Amino acid sequence: MTGFTSVGDLSRFVLLRQSNAQLKTRLSVLSQEMTTGLKADVPAATGGNLGRLAQVQGRLATLESFSRNASLAQSETSALQAALEGIAGLANRGPELQAAAAMEDEAALDMRAAQAAQDFRTAVRLINTEAGGRFALSGTEVGTAPLAPAEDILALAQTQVAGMTDPVAISGTLDAWFSSDSAGGFLDQAFRGNTEATSTGVSPDTTIQRDLNASASEFRTLLKGLAMAALAGEPAAALPHGAKSVLIRAAGRELSEASLGIVRTRATLGMQQESIDQALARNAAEGSALSIARSDILAADPYQTASELTQTEANLQNLYALTARMTKLSLTDYIR
Repeated sequence: MTGFTSVGDLSRFVLLRQSNAQLKTRLSVLSQEMTTGLKADVPAATGGNLGRLAQVQGRLATLESFSRNASLAQSETSALQAALEGIAGLANRGPELQAAAAMEDEAALDMRAAQAAQDFRTAVRLINTEAGGRFALSGTEVGTAPLAPAEDILALAQTQVAGMTDPVAISGTLDAWFSSDSAGGFLDQAFRGNTEATSTGVSPDTTIQRDLNASASEFRTLLKGLAMAALAGEPAAALPHGAKSVLIRAAGRELSEASLGIVRTRATLGMQQESIDQALARNAAEGSALSIARSDILAADPYQTASELTQTEANLQNLYALTARMTKLSLTDYIR
């Protein structure tokens, strides 16, 4: 250690304190570098040229942002795919309704009507599915459930056919109401989202466009068929057996038609899921390469760091020994 000039006791202690502070600071820096493997002094590590490092870190930040978007999109599409699986199961009951309509058993028709009413509630719940607090089928109105409560929609549908007993007139009226986009129709009275497409960037070169929402024809057709079957068994309508049979048969055809549309929708969503998975993989691969590049720029030589750390610890011990001899302090007092 460098000797102290004879400048008085006060000056000696000032110099000792300064040396102590410098050594402790250096020890802290070296300990950090030993732990992280990265240089603490970034400008020195880059030779004052921070451009390359800024470029790498900026790209990493961009990839992290895209990956967050992709993870959210992945969660949303997975939830939506699960909901569509349940919806497909409801639509696949079309043949069961048509088979029941061919029977002369009044109780069987009423049972199918009651089941359809329950399925209608389930369908609305599934269409109103959400992931991470966002409703997946509301267009850009992600904070609002896309459909009104099931009971409200059934009540609206029942109002459209109040007093009717002709099954052809009932099915025609329900078809017109569920298909209508104008005032007083399904879109106006029961749909609470919007039809705007959503766009999500999931990687620097991939954007997921989704225009699927609860107003899609396959969902409306499904709800129309279930409502048709449910209203066939409505006690207030008091429909005769023949009218019930015709309505439930028509409802079965609607469900079968909806089933085809739902299959196509699930296939499209599956392709989007694959694109998102691939984007996440590309982001991860590029991120790993950039992290290695950043480490190469900032990497601390472990042997040199360990040597400097050992030397600094020795210098601190020597400084303590010198100070202790001068002041007769204990180590505990010294490091306070």
